[in-house]
Amino acid sequence: MSDIRLEINRSLQHKITSQIKQKGSISFAEFMQMALYEPGLGYYSAGLTKLGSSGDFVTAPEMGQLFARCHANCFAEVLPHLSEPIIVELGAGTGQFCVDVLQALDELSSLPERYAIFEVSADLKKVQQEKVAQLPSELSERVVWLDSPPTEFFEGIVFANEVLDALSVEVFQFKEGQFFRLMLIDEKGCLTERWDAFEPLLLTQLQQLDLQLSSGYRSEFIPHLSVWMDSVVGKLNKGLVLMVDYGYGRPAYYHPQRSTGTLVCYQRHQANFNPYQDVGLQDITAFVDFTAVAEAMNDAGLEVVGFTTQAEFLMANKIEQWLDPSGDYQRYFELVSEMKKLVMPDEMGDKFKAIAATKNLSIELTAFKNNRLQDL
Repeated sequence: MSDIRLEINRSLQHKITSQIKQKGSISFAEFMQMALYEPGLGYYSAGLTKLGSSGDFVTAPEMGQLFARCHANCFAEVLPHLSEPIIVELGAGTGQFCVDVLQALDELSSLPERYAIFEVSADLKKVQQEKVAQLPSELSERVVWLDSPPTEFFEGIVFANEVLDALSVEVFQFKEGQFFRLMLIDEKGCLTERWDAFEPLLLTQLQQLDLQLSSGYRSEFIPHLSVWMDSVVGKLNKGLVLMVDYGYGRPAYYHPQRSTGTLVCYQRHQANFNPYQDVGLQDITAFVDFTAVAEAMNDAGLEVVGFTTQAEFLMANKIEQWLDPSGDYQRYFELVSEMKKLVMPDEMGDKFKAIAATKNLSIELTAFKNNRLQDL
């Protein structure tokens, strides 16, 4: 381990144990928030390479342009119905999606007035700015960065790819008819798990999920998801909210066979199930309960209009139209490989889902012609 990585790990561990000493214990959600977002030390805040072959994981926009081009087709159906539309991207990664989707929308003569990026990671923001600067000025000048979600009403599109899975989760266990909350204590310098009673507000949120669980069942939920959703889409006056991530509708998420939860960590493209090792140096994530997302969208005044697999979303947007077998064979082979990773069931095709909600917008989205709202 390099000196920089070792120092980040030690400093963050010290911060977390200091917080535990001050409070007696912290919830897993608080630990996860610090591990990922503690200023200057958390996984998304410390300046370490996260995305791509030299990082810890690869997202769909990093694989090529097909993902963004398909989304541009979807966006182009919406933008003409809006006045001075803005696209707001939450957590824009390296900025590759922004670059590719703007170029595709330019080709479709359907550019937004502005493309706003809300990014909590200072180092990723710098990477994004460098990438966007390579665009022609008529495109790059449309891109702005926000220090917070929009604070003024606007018409447009709110887009998020692999953001929901990075929201901190509470871990619970159902035992002998009661829910218990995972807390962490410091035992001789080691983070140790302990199960405590839930505070009333969180217990109510968990009980409202109306889960039928066997004793010993362990899983997660995102606390106060409706509050978060309202903070990022609350100023949307008219338009579309589209979020893509890996997860399930609630019946599948809390299936009896998924009794140990969905938490997973990634480091150097390897998955593990120990969030307490290499704190600050690995991603900690949980699959998404899309039923909870739909409920939060409804609470924020949106109408959920679409839910489908990533494969069906991309195929409905005619992902195959950019594959030309009569052209350059090497390029054709690269695009076929990219498409397979995006749509094959054993790759990203079924694991990832797309959920769409609208506000004051009555149009049918081609991307959701194979709608799976019944799975929520």
